[in-house]
Amino acid sequence: MVQIECPECAADLNVPASSPIHTCDYCGSAIQISQMIDSGAETGATEDQKKQFIIQDHYIIRCKYNHDQVKSLLVDWVQKIPGAPQDFEGAANINRIDLKFYPLWVGEIAATSDYVGLDDWPRFSKPAHDRPGWYEHVSYYKREESGRVIREYQVPIMALDIQKLPKYLRTYNVTTTGKEFFDITHCKKLGGEIVDSIYTMDQADKMVRQEALNKQTNEMHKEVKKITSRNDDIQQKGLFYIHFPIYEISFNYNGKPHDALVDGSSGRIVHVKVPVSKEFRVKTLSASAAFGVVGTLMIALGSLEYLMFFNIAGGIGLIIVALMFLGLNLRKKASERQK
Repeated sequence: MVQIECPECAADLNVPASSPIHTCDYCGSAIQISQMIDSGAETGATEDQKKQFIIQDHYIIRCKYNHDQVKSLLVDWVQKIPGAPQDFEGAANINRIDLKFYPLWVGEIAATSDYVGLDDWPRFSKPAHDRPGWYEHVSYYKREESGRVIREYQVPIMALDIQKLPKYLRTYNVTTTGKEFFDITHCKKLGGEIVDSIYTMDQADKMVRQEALNKQTNEMHKEVKKITSRNDDIQQKGLFYIHFPIYEISFNYNGKPHDALVDGSSGRIVHVKVPVSKEFRVKTLSASAAFGVVGTLMIALGSLEYLMFFNIAGGIGLIIVALMFLGLNLRKKASERQK
């Protein structure tokens, strides 16, 4: 741990020396800790240094749901999942609901790329004698092409080690259109934990630029198979540090642990997994058996009837439906995930 003085409110803070960024517990300023340590200005920084140490574009996506509201959302959603137990509200024991404000870097990039590349072009030979304008043989050769790709991107970078990020948040699409300047009182009022970035602002900037280059490369490959030369102009229009709210919920059902993730800003269920009810298993198993028997009979009778194709095709379709119901029945748990 290292002691620093907040460049904004002058509060004394004890923060991990390895932490590149820390949100002040008192004023909510996002402080570039590693930059302060490297400058030897943990305390007594000049006014110019203080401005450099604070991330000015620090935003928050407000959490619109409290603990009770999130619990109700989860119960209502679970009861709509096919196969989920309908007694979930009374039988499930929710033992933990934690609100965390996770960090996200979002870069706005204007990219222009000039490129030269090679692509396959057809060469036709051996005109067809019986079909004017047609050819019997087509071969391909490499032809050089050049072009320009002009795009604007909004690139999000999850600011945590992927191994430490909940699995279903790793590819979650965070909506940032409603961002506001960061408000520490909002987090404290809801009892939320602020999680900070493991990347410095400079590292985030490089990652955003590299992702924009990758996107430009993908656009070029739509026109040419091989890029032989390129000239890229990547202009950063903005780099934002954003915290977004996620509720992490753990609960027990029939003595077994389960978990869920809920987006606190929209109420979306990011992920939830619950047991499959006995009633659902009975229904799907019965449906699977019924469709399977009828499908088998249709195939067997199809060879005797004059509507052979219809019966066989219909029988195969019913067997496929039977297998789908069987697959639903064999699931160990019912789950739901939103992207």
